[in-house]
Amino acid sequence: MQWLGRVLASRFTIGIIALLIVLPMVLAIPEVSSRLFGKPDIKEEMDICTGIGVIMIGLGVSLEERKTLREVFGILDGPYEAWEQKIDHICHNYGAGQLVIGLMAEICIEAIKIPNTILYTGEVDDFLVAASLVCIGLGGFLLLRLAFTLFFRVPPRSAA
Repeated sequence: MQWLGRVLASRFTIGIIALLIVLPMVLAIPEVSSRLFGKPDIKEEMDICTGIGVIMIGLGVSLEERKTLREVFGILDGPYEAWEQKIDHICHNYGAGQLVIGLMAEICIEAIKIPNTILYTGEVDDFLVAASLVCIGLGGFLLLRLAFTLFFRVPPRSAA
């Protein structure tokens, strides 16, 4: 089990997962934006943004809890613990950012779903979806920075 924990908590595994999640984010932006402002029904576009937002939130929580994951797998307090804690800190910060940005993307979409008698969004639905797309784009940029940081800015464990 410790081997599995080391693989899952590896900076390279986290970086690869981040890059894999950026792909649907990047594909969603032109797909959704090309359909906005041109048709009255934006349910599919809202579903795409909601799906990506949920993924962003889930990844953000997972990144924030890297240290807990290492604890569950019993790989805390090894010979390179100070180095691992630096990676924990990086993941926690980027995870918090991903979580907040994903929640903002979700808030934009959920505001549309509230009945207009409670919160009238009739003329701004397309703009709220566009705002959600901006959040998705920011989240994608954040994940690219995370992957770059984990791959190239964290010194090798042997140098720590």
